[in-house]
Amino acid sequence: MPGMIAYRELVQRAWPVFREAARMRRTISYSELAGRAGPPLHARHLHRQLLNALSARCRRCALPDLSALVVRKDSGLPGAGWYAPCEGDDPDRRWAEAVEACFRFPWPNEPDPGLLAAGSEDDVP
Repeated sequence: MPGMIAYRELVQRAWPVFREAARMRRTISYSELAGRAGPPLHARHLHRQLLNALSARCRRCALPDLSALVVRKDSGLPGAGWYAPCEGDDPDRRWAEAVEACFRFPWPNEPDPGLLAAGSEDDVP
């Protein structure tokens, strides 16, 4: 469909940003990820455009949830979209554990093929 960009391409463009953040043991803001990965990603729409699908695929591939690394610039915490649905009664601890798992994982130079697999949310306006 013209004007659409494949989810697979978004992951490939965002991959170096995620790898660098994990290697440097730091989080990244929504605006930094959107800016460095480029259009059509927009900080206000990252969950819909990329992070929801990436999070689901990370779980499916038994990988740490890379979307945990993306936080609000003003608070240093993820947006409400990361917490839903929340498992357990301490969502902040669950987030901190997810971030630490990302930091410890030896991320390869290229995304895991499972993260690029086709899904229902493959095209982003």
